Amino acid sequence: MENLINMESLENLKENLDKALSEVPANYLLGAGAVAWLLSSGLKHAGKAKAASFVEALSVPVLSIGLYHKMTEISRKKEVLAD
Repeated sequence: MENLINMESLENLKENLDKALSEVPANYLLGAGAVAWLLSSGLKHAGKAKAASFVEALSVPVLSIGLYHKMTEISRKKEVLAD
């Protein structure tokens, strides 16, 4: 079986992530992360601990990516205004 995770595939991770997410607005990612977080809270109160844990584990990276995307949008706007 081929090793799919190697240094060659990880070298351009940031660029690949930026390309994949460049068309998705940051507010959508932040909203999706918030909804996933609220869904996990609802699942916990419903007694579905395993499902809540899974959804919560997904919400953190989505929120992080959304925050990163929002920060890069703001910095690009500042660069344009500075020029």
